[in-house]
Amino acid sequence: MRIRMIALTAALMLAGVSANAQAPGAGAGSSAGPAAARPGRFPPDATAFVVQFKVKPGQNAAFEAVFRDMEMKVRANEPDNLSYDLYRTTQPQTYVIVERYRDPAAVATHGRDARNLMASLRGMLDGPPSFQALTLLSSK
Repeated sequence: MRIRMIALTAALMLAGVSANAQAPGAGAGSSAGPAAARPGRFPPDATAFVVQFKVKPGQNAAFEAVFRDMEMKVRANEPDNLSYDLYRTTQPQTYVIVERYRDPAAVATHGRDARNLMASLRGMLDGPPSFQALTLLSSK
């Protein structure tokens, strides 16, 4: 429970910080995800990401359904994913995903599924998602 509260706090704090950042390689028709980024765009030792999405009005339920499907795939196929949590901010069209991985290799594994997620979200998003890459320095 404490970890989820810390993750939520971090997500909300970073959502504001990352709101102006654009995903590396993102743009019209882009399928960039954390691991889909071109080499060197994120720190090579990044193992956590905060990803903010703004969905178009009327697309909340569809967005949440796509995320739940992705969450099930991550749970089934990515044993080195430590957490993959979706939050809605106080702005009803804005969502934040906080995701953590055991190591950079697990991030690379996730990249394949992240591209599929981005393709599934086409037409639902009001602009490209923003990304904040995090490198773990200390943990209890």
